[in-house]
Amino acid sequence: MLDEKSANAVTISEGERSWTRVRKGGCQKIIEPRERGRNVVITETIDFAAGGFPGQAYHARLDELRDQGPVVAVDFGGEPAWLVTRHAELAAAFRDTERFPPGAAYRWHTEPTVGRSFISMDEPEHRIYRKLATPTFRPTAVARAERDPLVSLAHELIDDAARSGEVDLVRQFAELFPMRIICRMLGIPRDAEQDFRRWAIGLLSFPFDPQTAARCAAEFSAYVSPLIRQRRRSPRDDVVSQLVEAKVEGRGLEDEEILSHIRLLFPTGAETTSRAIANLLFALLAHEGAWKRVVEDPTERGKAIEELLRWENPVAIVPRVSADVPIEYGGVEIPPRAPVLFCVAAANRDPRAHRDPHRFDPTRPSGLLLSFGPGPRQCPGMHLARKELAVALDVLCERAPGLRLLDPDASLPVGTVLRGPERLPVELA
Repeated sequence: MLDEKSANAVTISEGERSWTRVRKGGCQKIIEPRERGRNVVITETIDFAAGGFPGQAYHARLDELRDQGPVVAVDFGGEPAWLVTRHAELAAAFRDTERFPPGAAYRWHTEPTVGRSFISMDEPEHRIYRKLATPTFRPTAVARAERDPLVSLAHELIDDAARSGEVDLVRQFAELFPMRIICRMLGIPRDAEQDFRRWAIGLLSFPFDPQTAARCAAEFSAYVSPLIRQRRRSPRDDVVSQLVEAKVEGRGLEDEEILSHIRLLFPTGAETTSRAIANLLFALLAHEGAWKRVVEDPTERGKAIEELLRWENPVAIVPRVSADVPIEYGGVEIPPRAPVLFCVAAANRDPRAHRDPHRFDPTRPSGLLLSFGPGPRQCPGMHLARKELAVALDVLCERAPGLRLLDPDASLPVGTVLRGPERLPVELA
């Protein structure tokens, strides 16, 4: 609970009645006098642009909001927003492109630094540019891609971690594995991989830290632009060359369009998958017997991955913007062009859709997974993400069957929009 004495408080008066709005960090609560001279807390909310909220604390708060209704008013960056909390309403909202036009949100929070890409476009441009920009990430392409290079990279990272003494699987494995995969798919030299990691994190900081985001975008462009020009002159077997040569309905990508789509790959692909790997390892190591089961029975691993994507998806919230006119959704009126938060974390633990939803249970029957955004804007990188998760888990089961989490409390997933552990100290065995 918040302590009013150590927080920022604002009192709002109306005649003889007054309300006190108390803010501290990402939380706020509203205090109203039940009778003269006595204050009681009537509600407590969080700002969904803030971080923190480790483990079950976040999901307990989402439970409270979900009980209030399928759509509830919340704060996002200090401004009003509307949170979609329930499974049925969120599944429908992902498909409702009239009331929640997908491109509008990305034009606001992604396009200023990433550039114009297929996710910020409306139809029919979205359909054409999505095909141009994602040939490597289609199901057939991912299925054909050789598994050996991914396995070799995972072994390489574990070898490096084992030589370092104390092992943190976030810093030494989960953060590096997806980033290096994308760098190698693009033909990026190894000595630049750390820069790309820094740029990816910086690009995600817009709109809350626009200066850092703009600086990272400029540095990224300065590095990648010559690479695009080089691939036009001399194509190779890499993703940049595929983007240069791609044609759909007689249309290709200009250099700036290629640059935007490459920028998009890192924060949306590598960063989210790294959190998914960390969440998966935390879930398996923090639940008694779960790691032993996936080590002893490889057929359990795919089930564990799917359950993880429900139980603690790395993308807890997908931001949207409402239509240009007032709309009604979930019994609530939403004003024009308002922030709408598609809360995957709340919907994936909706007891209306999943029995005992807070339990991590890889044996549960599969249901409609909202983690990749069902509908016309479903994440095109989901097939590669699943493959990376499967390879990471296979190699760790082989190399460290006795893997043990040393500090479960310090390893809890945190975050309100993107979620994952900040560290996973383990003993490799």
